[in-house]
Amino acid sequence: MPYTPSHKEQTRQRILQAAAKLFCSNGFDRVTLTQIMKKANMTHGAFYAHFAGKSSLYEAAMQFATSHAFWAREDKQTEYKASHLKALVIRYLSWSKSDKEHPSPLEFLVTDAAHKEEKVRQAYQICFDSLVDRLSTILQNRGVTNAKSLAEETVVSLVGTVAIARSIAQPLQKDFLKRAQERIVYRLQNHEHLTHA
Repeated sequence: MPYTPSHKEQTRQRILQAAAKLFCSNGFDRVTLTQIMKKANMTHGAFYAHFAGKSSLYEAAMQFATSHAFWAREDKQTEYKASHLKALVIRYLSWSKSDKEHPSPLEFLVTDAAHKEEKVRQAYQICFDSLVDRLSTILQNRGVTNAKSLAEETVVSLVGTVAIARSIAQPLQKDFLKRAQERIVYRLQNHEHLTHA
């Protein structure tokens, strides 16, 4: 008896969720299809029913991770509050306590951004653009004139901070992340202050 469309979609979602978690933790090159399917508790046959190969899965998994990441979630009720941007920055920099069900790929996959496979680079670019666009929209709605530029600068700071923090000895991480948080929040608030002055 053939599987129903809803069963096929559930299977695909399980594979994507498992792949997103593993790719976000280890990067493209260090993850195997065997590891992904084991985490999804499925067979290789199920994989090839949905994806042509590893790079196609990576592309779809990064889109999945981006669409489920906390910054992509609509929150119109709090978006205009003064504390909203600060809360986004704090949450992003709390990578050790991040949402394990929906990991953010950007800071963990910096090496994938320069990968030899075009699909891998493009998938990373989509993640980056998604966060920049979301932040830029919030800033534009607050009247910041150079919203896109400030959003790009902020995302680069966030991604770079977490990428470096992961390589710093545990006792120093907390202070490093706190200083970065203060710098990034100050820059965002200062631009808003100048815009509304």
